[in-house]
Amino acid sequence: MNQARWLPAILLAGATMLLPGRLTAAPPARASAPEVANLETPGASLAPATDEADSLFTIAGQLYAQRRFREAIPLFLRVTEIDSRNGNAYALLGGSYFQLGDYAEAIGAFERAIQLDEGIKLAYLGLVAANYMTERAADAQHWLLKLIPILSGEERDRYLATLSSQFPGLELPGS
Repeated sequence: MNQARWLPAILLAGATMLLPGRLTAAPPARASAPEVANLETPGASLAPATDEADSLFTIAGQLYAQRRFREAIPLFLRVTEIDSRNGNAYALLGGSYFQLGDYAEAIGAFERAIQLDEGIKLAYLGLVAANYMTERAADAQHWLLKLIPILSGEERDRYLATLSSQFPGLELPGS
């Protein structure tokens, strides 16, 4: 099946939109213990959890990029436990489930990602693909129509050309 070869590549490529800054940026400078003790902001006690979530996200992202999805899933899950508003973690969790063929879990994670951030293109693309792969063409069509407006001109042309060849059951605008 053509979709089986193409889908992992497009989801991995889409995931790179979420990863580069996290994986290539230098780690933030840490405050020394006395500086941390002197912080009197309400969110100061959350810093260790945020650091843990960022570190886990980075490691999970590296595993994802290496196609080590089974190892990435528990780390993405932990990130979402620590930071339940991290849409990128949910999107990559969905991508991991998708890559392993667990489309139901993938759909749930992709939908949560979009609830948190309507601009995560990987989540829309994943919802198109996972719904199509589970023979829910109407749902795939719905997510495709939600994806198109957030794509730039070049992305739109590229994605629509690929989607039309890989998902013949979908009705693409202008076709």
